[in-house]
Amino acid sequence: MQASVVDLRYKTKDILACLRRKQKVELTCRGKIEGIIVPVTEPSDRPPMSSHPAVGMWKDQAEPVPAMVKRLREPRFHVG
Repeated sequence: MQASVVDLRYKTKDILACLRRKQKVELTCRGKIEGIIVPVTEPSDRPPMSSHPAVGMWKDQAEPVPAMVKRLREPRFHVG
């Protein structure tokens, strides 16, 4: 199936129906193919999230998570 960027907004239900039927959807913009939306494989085919290398990467940090998030969200440069 081919779908335009506008179809993503107005015909989402039809596009999802195609994906449920395991069909690929070619996404077009002004008549040119920009990408392909493919149906996902069965969840059992994916490795568990716990095996991702990012899991536990901050476990050795002494700073509590809320304090770290607050510090990271502060502006980098102080003007004044």
